[in-house]
Amino acid sequence: MQNHFLKQIQHYLSTFENPEQAAQTPQRLADYLFSNQTLLDDSDITLDLINALGDWLEGKQQDTNQLYLSLNLFWLSALARSGIDIFYFGELNKLQMLRAHFRNSAINNLYYLGADEQNQQEIDVFNARIAASSAPFILYDPYGLKVALAVEHPQAIACISFYDLLIHNFIPLSTTAIKYTHLLAQQYTALANPEVKTVIIGNSYSFYGCPEVLLEHSVNISTHSLGLKQAQQLTVHILERYPHVQNFIYCLGFFDLYSDLLKTKDDFNQQIIHAWSQLNSHYLIQGAGESASDGIQVFSRLVMPFPAQGQTITGLEDATFRAQICESTRGLIGSMASLPLAQQQQVAQLRGIAHSKSVHHQTTLRENKRRVKLMDTLLAKHGKHVVWLTPPFPAAYVDNLDVWMKFTHRNCFAGLDAAHSRFIDLSENPAFTREDFRDGDHLNFSGARKMTEVLRELNVDV
Repeated sequence: MQNHFLKQIQHYLSTFENPEQAAQTPQRLADYLFSNQTLLDDSDITLDLINALGDWLEGKQQDTNQLYLSLNLFWLSALARSGIDIFYFGELNKLQMLRAHFRNSAINNLYYLGADEQNQQEIDVFNARIAASSAPFILYDPYGLKVALAVEHPQAIACISFYDLLIHNFIPLSTTAIKYTHLLAQQYTALANPEVKTVIIGNSYSFYGCPEVLLEHSVNISTHSLGLKQAQQLTVHILERYPHVQNFIYCLGFFDLYSDLLKTKDDFNQQIIHAWSQLNSHYLIQGAGESASDGIQVFSRLVMPFPAQGQTITGLEDATFRAQICESTRGLIGSMASLPLAQQQQVAQLRGIAHSKSVHHQTTLRENKRRVKLMDTLLAKHGKHVVWLTPPFPAAYVDNLDVWMKFTHRNCFAGLDAAHSRFIDLSENPAFTREDFRDGDHLNFSGARKMTEVLRELNVDV
């Protein structure tokens, strides 16, 4: 089956999902199928779609959603008949882990290109195979990211990240709990308390900036490097599972719009992914997507042998061990320590310069801006209140950040101000002095206490 045909059906699925285009889609779809009759078979799935379209065109009462579902089943069937191809860029050990979760009968061909491949001829042959495939799915891990995206593959049904695929299917990196999972689980389980009114979600800035001892009826689910993708997953999950939570605070740095944890190669951040995969699998945190044409959902349905269901993480319910970990962390977060002035300025400057390099991640920026807008719209729909918070930073850090990065951040979140949504920017608030920071860009306990007081003065319910 022709790649163009499969891609066009995928396009019609996406237009069905667009309220502005949905009404015109049935006629356009019918015209396209009529022009490509030779690519249609006589299966029941195809006949159901043709009959549904016929009823629609004849003016018979028809549920648009039913037509959409019929098209989705037709597309999945067409992909399966065509025989999908899987092209993996990255490390062999990650592919081997992933391969253990594939359904053998669903795979026509599986091709691998190592992230360290230097032979241009091998790379060209690999890309030529993608170009020749009717139904190519491109998979990559962080080490194969640059190689995978170095060449545009417009014919690909989807380009899917290794970690995104694992998270979507509730597959943990291991089934034995690590300490970061315990820390996340401690706060996650606290959400079940019906007296909790506010949830704080973020990375290390809110991890250190919002200690639980300073909070009232609030839960802080934050850890180092947690990004907007995880924040979105948590948001969807909390709205469904814990409707008593009324307020959402997202504590974000200037680089967060340019950052995706699941694309990282940093060793420490890999541990955070490890923890997130375990938390996600144990508590089934990932919210189900709504798009039938979403690449990860389609791939999972065609290739993964069982519906996503998660796995129990051994040791995660060990209350004694968790209490020891949490107590140790409270000591770290509760520290009033601050670097000497000269050292703090140097560290702040280096951090600002390092974070500014993310400004080149334009694809991630576009994805995250769209993600933020979806989150804000969803929260408004559920009648929740949201605060987009930029925490305080030392002047040396802010001064050494890319100017465009700062502008993009402020423009994005200021644009969300509405009856349900507020943007609070404390990044250059003069009330915070050197003694309020533990290092080049994180608050110590003194600074955290001061930020909590400032937020309450601004009528933020923490």
